[in-house]
Amino acid sequence: MQIVGLIGFRLLVFLFWIMPFPVLYLLSDFTAFVLYRVIGYRKDVILENIDKSFPDWSASKKTKLVRDFYTHLADILLEGIKGYSMSKAQLNRRFKYLNPEVLQADYDQGKHVFLMPAHYGNWEWAVLTIPIPLSHQVLGVYKPLRAELIEKFVGRRRSRFGLQLIPIKDTRSTMNNPPDFPAVYIMMSDQHPSSRKKAIWVNFLGRDTACLHGADHYARKFDYPVYYMYIRRVKRGYYEATFELIHASPRALGPSDLIQQYMGILEQEIKHKPSDWLWSHRRWKYTRD
Repeated sequence: MQIVGLIGFRLLVFLFWIMPFPVLYLLSDFTAFVLYRVIGYRKDVILENIDKSFPDWSASKKTKLVRDFYTHLADILLEGIKGYSMSKAQLNRRFKYLNPEVLQADYDQGKHVFLMPAHYGNWEWAVLTIPIPLSHQVLGVYKPLRAELIEKFVGRRRSRFGLQLIPIKDTRSTMNNPPDFPAVYIMMSDQHPSSRKKAIWVNFLGRDTACLHGADHYARKFDYPVYYMYIRRVKRGYYEATFELIHASPRALGPSDLIQQYMGILEQEIKHKPSDWLWSHRRWKYTRD
């Protein structure tokens, strides 16, 4: 069955490779309609997340955000598949890094750094392209797919520009054995943690929120500079990314301070354009109780 799944997935990638972008976005509009109106994909989760994050909003404003989010979600899903076959030139035209030079000083000093993006904008194109403008070796911590054959194919496509993928189970060994070459460690930190016991609790969008502890723990342990990466949609199918230093020496921070700062930046980014965040994620799965 895995072979059949791989053949089907590779056929899908091929079809997206030959599909022009105007047709892709027509298909995306249809996909958004199906997800929203027909399937109702995680609709209860999305409605609850938005309702509790913006309790003062009117019903019409919340409804518009829901519609806009489904359009964004469909775009990200289809752009993500399209990305597996896009050339470096295509991606460089559509996903631009405005200030990669801010990490160059760390590279010149031989420093490893942490990069903490979020599931905002087109994060798939971000992790795919980030090795292109940077001098650092790029290591991305991720959760592998269960389908082994598809996982291997996707891994090859994601890493073709230099990204080194690190399964989440290997995070500790990877961090404790850093490469000799200056590296950027990418840790997406806006998902709910697998363990409540290790969670860092912050106030995020007006609610107690359990956060992953890994980036905070390792950044303070090794005292690597930590950066946030903004991803903004310029127009449909075009994005710009900007790096911003969160803290140059996180060892000086107290426990949870780094995550507090990170989540504060993300909250402002979400308020800037709410539809571009992943509202379908069960972000508030845990409570303090």
